[in-house]
Amino acid sequence: MSSERPAKRVRQACEPCRRKKSRCPGEKPVCSHCSRLRQNCYYAEERHESERPLRSVSPPSQPQPTIASTNDRRLEDRLKFLETQLAEVLANQESVSRNGNTRRASIHSSLAMSLAHNAGLMSEIPATTNPQVKEERRRCFWSLFLLKRLHGADFMVLDFSTEDNFPWYPESTNDPITPNQSRDGSMETSECSTERGIIAYAIQLSEVWFKITRYAWRRGKPSNLPPWSLQSEYSTIMAQQMDFETRMPYAYRFKPAKFSQRPLEELNASRNYWGPWLLVQFLYHTNLCLLNHPLLLSLRLRNFKCVIPEIFLQHTADLIASHASWIINFIDMLEAKQFKVTDPFLGHCVAIIATIYLQESFVDDPSTRREKHDNFDKCLQFIRGFSTQWPHVGRIAEKLEGLSVTVSSTHVASDEPTRQNRKLLIDLGQFFEVLEYASSSEVAGSARNLFGPSLRPSFPRGCSGRMEMAQTSVLPEPTRVERQEFGSATATPVMMGQESVGGGANDGNGFVGIGGGGGAGNGSVNNTPLQFSNDELAVLAENFFHQRPEFDGSGNWWNMGNL
Repeated sequence: MSSERPAKRVRQACEPCRRKKSRCPGEKPVCSHCSRLRQNCYYAEERHESERPLRSVSPPSQPQPTIASTNDRRLEDRLKFLETQLAEVLANQESVSRNGNTRRASIHSSLAMSLAHNAGLMSEIPATTNPQVKEERRRCFWSLFLLKRLHGADFMVLDFSTEDNFPWYPESTNDPITPNQSRDGSMETSECSTERGIIAYAIQLSEVWFKITRYAWRRGKPSNLPPWSLQSEYSTIMAQQMDFETRMPYAYRFKPAKFSQRPLEELNASRNYWGPWLLVQFLYHTNLCLLNHPLLLSLRLRNFKCVIPEIFLQHTADLIASHASWIINFIDMLEAKQFKVTDPFLGHCVAIIATIYLQESFVDDPSTRREKHDNFDKCLQFIRGFSTQWPHVGRIAEKLEGLSVTVSSTHVASDEPTRQNRKLLIDLGQFFEVLEYASSSEVAGSARNLFGPSLRPSFPRGCSGRMEMAQTSVLPEPTRVERQEFGSATATPVMMGQESVGGGANDGNGFVGIGGGGGAGNGSVNNTPLQFSNDELAVLAENFFHQRPEFDGSGNWWNMGNL
């Protein structure tokens, strides 16, 4: 009797009976009352024990279910935490894209490149590896490589002419050329390498871009070699640019691509091909314009006390005029086709071209000034078109406008004939902010916020607003043979070697003597110039610059060109 009384005292009603305030017999696991009513029977102590993740109600002989349940709960908690973090990242995505913190982005991409190097992604893995894994490794490495090169980061230099064990290029999208569009077989036979896809050639061209930006970053610092020297950095980069052309297949060049002749629906359906193709086109022409930028050349040549070769002046002037006009023509073509480009790097390329037209627009000739201003405005409008999708690109347009205002305020037009050594006052700080991709779209002071107080005083102020004014001389224009009338008494010939450039004189039309910049003494060339009619000049041009049948000049401008 005495042994049964404690059992009665500890008897507890189940939760259903407790809520109904009915007498519960207290049987476990199911009381007879709940069993008769066919309802769920449970006790409060069981519910409390089941909600404790670290305690187990199972016998010690069976611990596995408790451990598994605990691990599952921990995994669920971890997944919930990661989901919360990802939600915060997505919520802040808009602010991240607008802050213009390119310096921090460069740090993160450099860290990613270092991790890729340590993971062995810089070399090709054995052929026995899963093809999908190999392709993912290649895309990871070359994506980081292209990002760092376009950003202008100096982490290594690859020589694509060697047979190093670099990873293979990633697979490119298929060529959109339709079967009924034939290619010129004679052109294909001249190709010295197999086609690797448009992505591969964008990667190779980005290496040349990196070397040119590194050349520009020196900001005209003194060098022992003039740019026309075969051993100079300028000549080396120019040779690498031309070497790239020898590897570029004919199929990816401008004329056979027939971009302007394709319907918009077809272009939009193959954007994964035309995006890299446009990047190659813009980057090719921008490379040559940046390498021969008149302001960069004038900064480099100001320390040379020698005659500037006439050939070099003509070489740089022709390259700038030709390739800058190609960018303008691309802008016109994209606008005519109503093809929306989304690559923000194209906006930076156009910004570089805009600085050239801005510098060339400050001349005394009204027609030339109006033409250059129109091209500058066209570049500015193209860059603003990216601001909706890429707000940081709109900041480039703002900096271009600020640079234009600064140069305009320091330039005074004159009715007098143009003087050869006329100075142009330019804020180099603003100029290089537009030229350098790392700072072109950066918010003022964002780079300085990455460092503590001990490093801030020594950190370049960059886009902090400090002016770095410098006087530069406009490069002398080469002598041109223009509008000559053979044997005409009313001809207006261009005098070859009439006066030296150092004397500061020209013919009033921007043409200078053969002596080049900074020369000494008057020329001794016969003042009677050679005069040719337009027909005779056309014959000379045809003989010296024989064109292939596919470049016969018929049709619009966009049916011509190398790339």
